[in-house]
Amino acid sequence: MELKEVIGRRRTIRFFIPFREVEREKIQKMLEAARRSSCAGNVMNVRAIVIWRDQASDELIKAITPPIGYQQMQTAPCFLLWYNEPGVYEGARWIESVLGLADVRRIGTNVEATKAEINERLRPGFMAAGAAMGLAPFAYMDVGQAIAQATLVAYDEGLGSCLMSGPAIERAAKLLDLPESAVPVCLQAVGYPAESWEAGGQTPKPPFEEMFFEMKYGQPFEGDEAVVEELSDSRMIQEPAPLPWREEELIYLARALDLEDRILSD
Repeated sequence: MELKEVIGRRRTIRFFIPFREVEREKIQKMLEAARRSSCAGNVMNVRAIVIWRDQASDELIKAITPPIGYQQMQTAPCFLLWYNEPGVYEGARWIESVLGLADVRRIGTNVEATKAEINERLRPGFMAAGAAMGLAPFAYMDVGQAIAQATLVAYDEGLGSCLMSGPAIERAAKLLDLPESAVPVCLQAVGYPAESWEAGGQTPKPPFEEMFFEMKYGQPFEGDEAVVEELSDSRMIQEPAPLPWREEELIYLARALDLEDRILSD
């Protein structure tokens, strides 16, 4: 699929085929996509632990289960616990990473001059603010970018996923031997969809002009209908939910997978 269609076909999948295992190589591709994401200073603070349901204890599955996650937690064969590792910003680690960008010609135009400027002007601030930067908004933005890239690769590989979060996943830290510095961000259920790929249609979003502005808040960025038509042709914009057969599909899935008709976990 082309990128725009992958984005358009992405749905939050909550019903997976429980008996179909996810190939290790597909999870590896997701992790490689995360590793290739943009990150401030190239420190790469994103981390993940892969959890295979058939190898996990009941205690671990219960620990990682968020309040709203019943169907996906009951059927997904694989989970990724994504977390932020603030420690990569502390001490000289961040500055060494930025110096490495100069070595591979990613910043500056003259290697030695760029490295001298980094050491003289940036190092003091980086050394002082490193710990705080690891918990700053841009650190979580970088984790989010990594997860987004992994998610799109999952769909390109024929998988589906559901991203979940909440206080529950923090209880899994000890069971997974996460370092004390780790900050769990979200849990991602991954598997082959038991739902049709449309999953009832594309989830409606707020109006474009209510979300995006130009030059100042309150002044909408006016979209062009020709662009909407182009994105529809490329399958990035698709038929919105609910599709007429969705209710019957949900009833069928609940019966076929022997699931109770609820969304809250115990």
